[in-house]
Amino acid sequence: MTRRGQFHLARLIAILRSMNDVPHSGSAAKEKRKQLIELFLQRTLEDVEHMRRGVPDLIAGDPTAWQELRFTAQRAAGMAKSLELGILAACTQELAALADEKFAGKTLDAHFLLGVTSAIEVMAIELDRLGRENP
Repeated sequence: MTRRGQFHLARLIAILRSMNDVPHSGSAAKEKRKQLIELFLQRTLEDVEHMRRGVPDLIAGDPTAWQELRFTAQRAAGMAKSLELGILAACTQELAALADEKFAGKTLDAHFLLGVTSAIEVMAIELDRLGRENP
């Protein structure tokens, strides 16, 4: 994980902890949630860019690239679900499931790889949409 990624993760954890100290019905809680979503979207967009750059390694079957993809998708899926970002949660869960299929022995044929790269792009589209909705 990069220093920038560690910084974003530390900020997310701090915001989550502070949310536990604030009643969830007030405007302070809404502002904290908005900040958390903003940080999550920034971090996940950086992750998607990293995934895009790693597509040649995925196509080559590099186990490290596939492990990173699976870990990143699982982490994003959990956070998207906890933030109640339904469409993004579904996209990331699908990408994680595709990575799981690869580790279960799925052949890296053109159809499967198209599905994986399409899932990455759908994540990017949904992140863009959420970013425009949460300026």
